[in-house]
Amino acid sequence: MREIDGFQIQTVADDPGLVDRIQGLIDSVWPSFVTQSSSPKGHPLPFSWFGIYDLWPQLQFVLLDPVDGEMVAACNALTLAWDGAAEELPDTGWNWAMHQARKDFEAGRTPTMGCGLSVTINPARRGQRLSGVTLRAMKQLVEETGVKRFFVPVRPTTKARYPITPMGVFCRWTNAEGLPLDPWMRVHARLGARVVKPCNQSQPLAGTVAEWEMWLDLPLPTSGEYVGPGLLAPLRVDREADEAICMEPNVWMEHPLAK
Repeated sequence: MREIDGFQIQTVADDPGLVDRIQGLIDSVWPSFVTQSSSPKGHPLPFSWFGIYDLWPQLQFVLLDPVDGEMVAACNALTLAWDGAAEELPDTGWNWAMHQARKDFEAGRTPTMGCGLSVTINPARRGQRLSGVTLRAMKQLVEETGVKRFFVPVRPTTKARYPITPMGVFCRWTNAEGLPLDPWMRVHARLGARVVKPCNQSQPLAGTVAEWEMWLDLPLPTSGEYVGPGLLAPLRVDREADEAICMEPNVWMEHPLAK
């Protein structure tokens, strides 16, 4: 079994039973509007989240504490066939990667690029500097697939404090060290990743008005735009259509891989 910094790396390819454990952790940590929302009606980039476990089981993995077997983190990634310049990566970011990767897989195209999808840390293990460890583990597994490039549509954790600030502005903010102001972007940067550009239509999160009122614990009495807890961008509510959509922006970052 692979190891990193004393933790065991176990993939769904090693143990298919990990799927439920991974999803259980994701559902307990991520906002409900991320895990329970759907694509907007008529959206051109449909995807199947659970399909990643069948198509790329070697890139869905957990870090286990070897002492007690506790799952300290869970990660998801995939590969796709894309050879364009980094600056030409689509504005549809995460959603594009999910959709395009499945199309490439079904067409039998040789993967050339890895893409990170999510990292989830066990809340009981926060504050132990595990984010960098999990990213290095993901990078290791992506390299083992033979691709030469690795990108991540990063969801900045503190963007929710600045929901009306354009991501193109936010992602360029830095701290006194010259590193990204956002701590999650900073973890990537410390591992050598560079900011490529924002992807402003990365994750379209849609639901009924009632669902959003439940997810946000916030009344949405009229159509219009709202800011809500945890949202990276304003929520657009259309009560007549009974649909509300938050078009979440992410930031494309590129990690160097071994040549």
